[in-house]
Amino acid sequence: METSLSIINRPKNTNMITGVKKEQQEEIIDKVVKNCPKEYDATERILLVDADSLLYYACHFPEDSLMEFPTEEKRIEEAKFRVGNKIQEITNNVEEWFNITRTLLFIGGESNFRYSIYPEYKSNRRNAVRSPYLPIVKKYIVEELEAIQSHGCEADDLVTDSAKMCKGQCLIACIDKDIRLYNPDIPIYDYRPHDDVLGEFKYLGAKEARLARAVQLVTGDVGDGIPGAKGVGKSYSRRNIRRSNKESGLQVDFSVL
Repeated sequence: METSLSIINRPKNTNMITGVKKEQQEEIIDKVVKNCPKEYDATERILLVDADSLLYYACHFPEDSLMEFPTEEKRIEEAKFRVGNKIQEITNNVEEWFNITRTLLFIGGESNFRYSIYPEYKSNRRNAVRSPYLPIVKKYIVEELEAIQSHGCEADDLVTDSAKMCKGQCLIACIDKDIRLYNPDIPIYDYRPHDDVLGEFKYLGAKEARLARAVQLVTGDVGDGIPGAKGVGKSYSRRNIRRSNKESGLQVDFSVL
């Protein structure tokens, strides 16, 4: 089942880089929320939002957008608007199908215990250029939207801890696959848009999540800079999983591996 939402998509204007603004007709694209529940779930739940990713999205201003937001002040205001607008969009899409009684936002804080255990953790991201507006928008979401910072750990750690504290009576909004692996049997709303998709509801069972975690221990995590066993990758794991599936009957969603 899908729900749709018409949004305005502003096509890129290559002339903007040279300072010549050319008027273009806006294209209307119908965005859909995929894999919606078949019926409304009246169970009282808390909405847990891993908002780290949307902060980076909000603070990203490519070169061809600088004519629309020419000053630092305008870019900061736009970034704040994007954050609030995206959170409202997530809330609206989730509340259409679930009885949400409270919403909690989580973002990254200072330090992370993982670096003391494995200094090379996320070393592949150390040279990434971060937006100068990120600290400002972080302060805004903490002070104005009451987001909770994860000092000493990551936002998804607090999301997982909170899910356990509310005994699974929650729904998690995130784009991080690791949250899915460690929170099986809890509804997930993936708010990452792509193509004609605005977001997607996802579900992962306990057995499937356990298998996916086991595979990740062997193959490592490229996104976090953690190497796996030599010669063992996702293709190898998938071949062996398919072979064992014939005996166990377990259906595996390979997109989470």
